[in-house]
Amino acid sequence: MAVTVTDWSRQDCWQAVATLWRSATQSEAVPTFSVCWGKSVGFAVNNAVSMRAFMLQSAVQHTGNVRTTGPKPPMISIPDRQPFGDRMQLAFQSFIEQLTLDTGWQIGPSMNLWIVGYDASAANAAPAVSASAPASPGADARGRAQLESALSCKPFGKFDAAGAWLASSGWRSGQGAVPVQLGTAVKVFGFSVSKVAVSRDGGEQVYRSFFKGVTSAQLVKAASLKLGKDGRAWGRVTPLGVLATGVEDGETALTCTVETEGQEG
Repeated sequence: MAVTVTDWSRQDCWQAVATLWRSATQSEAVPTFSVCWGKSVGFAVNNAVSMRAFMLQSAVQHTGNVRTTGPKPPMISIPDRQPFGDRMQLAFQSFIEQLTLDTGWQIGPSMNLWIVGYDASAANAAPAVSASAPASPGADARGRAQLESALSCKPFGKFDAAGAWLASSGWRSGQGAVPVQLGTAVKVFGFSVSKVAVSRDGGEQVYRSFFKGVTSAQLVKAASLKLGKDGRAWGRVTPLGVLATGVEDGETALTCTVETEGQEG
């Protein structure tokens, strides 16, 4: 179960949304719900075991440090950085304790509960996946082809198949440029890519690939990028948008930016 906190303004009651996975391909969206707790010392003492179990849970298969709405959990159940200071730490602990009690969660190798992050807009976002059966091989192939074209900054037509295929890795259309880990790698300029970020909000679309073990020089050559007038940035204009390379969180990244203001589709 992947939980996204949407309102943490109160000291005793937070709101969240969630994606509940029943299998690797079947999930359901849990609409906005509240988690409210008591403030007594007895509450903290009695339920401290829930907090400890939550912090120590581990998954056999995980997405590492990448946090998505599933189906695979991240390596650690809580985000590394919180959007609040020391004043709210007790509230955060109480939220975890009450959440584990409300859901009846118990630690186990096949039961993982994790916090995706803190996103006030997530309550209005579309659910990640709601599938009753795996997509057909043909649909998967079309989705991968569309995504590979977008990441390479080539025209791809509609993003319907790519969006559906991305959703199987936990991507939401309204999540912005938050990276997701793909279940199956795609090919971008001859390199395998398993981590991408896709944002199709507003008047700009962003398609970003992350390359593990690939240097900027290798990517510049493979993507035929040119050195900019500033003598530092590498990129080029394509029929779809602007392709540029850089480094993000220590990883070589390639970004296709498409301006859609005033355009259809």
